Amino acid sequence: MDKKIVGVKKNKRKKRLIGITIMLLVFGLFNIFLFNGSGGTHRLDRERIRTAKVLKGIFDDVIPIQGNAEPVESFFLDAIEGGTVQEVYVEAGVEVKKGDSLLKLSNTNLLLDFMNRETQIVEQINNLRNTRIQMELNERNIKEQVLDIEQELSRMERQFKIDTALIRSEAISKQQYEDSRSRYDYLKKKRKLLASSYEKDFLYRQQQVGRIDKSIEMMERNLLAITDNLKNLTVRAPISGQLTSFDAEIGESKNRGENLGRIDVLEAYRVSSNIDEHYLGKVKIGQRGSFSMAGNSYKLEVTKVFPEVSNNQFEVELVFIDTIPAGIRRGQSLNIRLALSNSVPALLLPRGGFYSNTAGKWVYVLNQESGKAYKREIELGRQNPDYFELKNGLDEGEEVIISSYDNYSDFETIILQ
Repeated sequence: MDKKIVGVKKNKRKKRLIGITIMLLVFGLFNIFLFNGSGGTHRLDRERIRTAKVLKGIFDDVIPIQGNAEPVESFFLDAIEGGTVQEVYVEAGVEVKKGDSLLKLSNTNLLLDFMNRETQIVEQINNLRNTRIQMELNERNIKEQVLDIEQELSRMERQFKIDTALIRSEAISKQQYEDSRSRYDYLKKKRKLLASSYEKDFLYRQQQVGRIDKSIEMMERNLLAITDNLKNLTVRAPISGQLTSFDAEIGESKNRGENLGRIDVLEAYRVSSNIDEHYLGKVKIGQRGSFSMAGNSYKLEVTKVFPEVSNNQFEVELVFIDTIPAGIRRGQSLNIRLALSNSVPALLLPRGGFYSNTAGKWVYVLNQESGKAYKREIELGRQNPDYFELKNGLDEGEEVIISSYDNYSDFETIILQ
């Protein structure tokens, strides 16, 4: 009997201990919910957060963009004649001057063709020149004949005058006089015919000589052309600049028209940039940007805005204002701050990770006296790489938690420790 009473007492004590333990657990959970639950308070180590004060200053409406430099002028090197690379005089990346030899090709078929065509053209030129010389000799002969007739006619004219005087005095016979007049008339007619023939031949010869000269000129041009074809086996720089994408190995075959490389003119560069389509209506021609390189600041201006959107981006083109950075090269990346509008006075809130949690609709504002931070609704305007433009909800000098609100954004009050 006594043993049963002792057993019952032990069971009651055990149940009482279990009940007390459950009550303590419930009380603890209640306290945790009271101090750390949604809409309540949360304790946070001050070293885990980053704060900043609201500033009054100038808001620069700028966006960060990345651009790539490229020359305004580039010339592609193409093989005018095909052949096998015989010599390479330069390497990619070097600066060349106009007319510098870059490489030499060999082409046996082209050389043989040149020799055959050169022989034919030279022979044709010589034949034409001989024809021209012969025509000049013929012209000279006709001139000599005309001169002889003129001389004979002059002599005969004098004799006829004498014979006319003699016939009047009956010093010569009538037959002698008639012979003298016939001879004189014959020479006059012959001179007239020769003169007419010479004029006609002269015009014909002038036309023929003109045709011959044009033919010779054309053949000489053809000769120069095929000579140039041979010269084109030596590839030269058409302009001064930096040689890029140049790839040629001795013994390698190159086809006519094949690209051999490119020359970039170093005097002028532009910058191309792809910008998020969100700013398509805000980026305009004439807007300016800036970037730093080697401790110096440089300015750019938007000259083209391409409205086509690809992969959620659109392209713009900028040019340098005043100064181009020394040593800038094709493909070099530039971190540019592009101004979308004029700078204006405003309240400024430094950027931070809080925006990803609140979308800029509220922040935790610190109270220095209580050591707590409270939720407060705010209104933000524009943003740049450094600041948000503050429109409403905060005053100058107020301190805000700007680091990320991950893990505690549901609480109304933050107690800083």
